Amino acid sequence: MPLQDYLMPSEQIRYQSNVTVHYGNKQYNIVVTDKRLLLYAKRGLIFKNDDVISQKFDELLGVKYKESGIISKRGIIEVQGAKTKMELWGSALEIKTLYQQIMQFM
Repeated sequence: MPLQDYLMPSEQIRYQSNVTVHYGNKQYNIVVTDKRLLLYAKRGLIFKNDDVISQKFDELLGVKYKESGIISKRGIIEVQGAKTKMELWGSALEIKTLYQQIMQFM
């Protein structure tokens, strides 16, 4: 299924990452809509399945950005929801851009 099948009616994409970010032990493409943060990936070698994680902006309690590393910097975003906490990491530049996009909806 394409990503558009997971969007709600009248939901619009505001930002889509160019590279994958890490969440847990998996990699995802990040999509920021006007209502949610979506982590989206296709999994499987022969039979492709969608792997989607969603966090509504109106349920967010806070977002924190930090960097680690000296030579190759890693950006880390901690997204605190009402029931869950997500830690996303990847390229510092890409993660910082993602942080700026999320903060527009806080």
